Amino acid sequence: MKTKQIMIIVVLIFVSGSIFAQGQMKRNGQVGGRMMNIPDLTDVQKSQIKDMRTANMKEMLPLKNELREKQAHLNTISTGDNVKMTDVNRAIEEISAIKLTMAKKRAKNKQNIRKILTDDQRVFFDMQQGKHKRKLNAKKQGNRQGKCMK
Repeated sequence: MKTKQIMIIVVLIFVSGSIFAQGQMKRNGQVGGRMMNIPDLTDVQKSQIKDMRTANMKEMLPLKNELREKQAHLNTISTGDNVKMTDVNRAIEEISAIKLTMAKKRAKNKQNIRKILTDDQRVFFDMQQGKHKRKLNAKKQGNRQGKCMK
């Protein structure tokens, strides 16, 4: 009987913790992407950014899937006994081409968003771009360090 009660309490703690975290994200404007943190966005701007974001995700999804496939293929062809460097190099070039296409689409999307912002919002938006990249890089560094220490 006690174990059931303890299990119920543990489950409730985890559920309430995740609900609290989601509530925090909503209050901080994180739902809908980091762009919703831009100050003084009008409802029209929010709607336009949301539409642009959705369109961009639709364009990026097949590219991301193809990129993952190419990376898996590269892993397969580069880890055997008889590795053909011409095939490896071709796969690397294909991966690079996909990444280039994705970078161009991201840059185009960023510029489209910047077009609908006021000068103040644009400055804020531009300043946030670097912060997001630094956070991602720090997160990646932390993940690498954790894997190496195990």
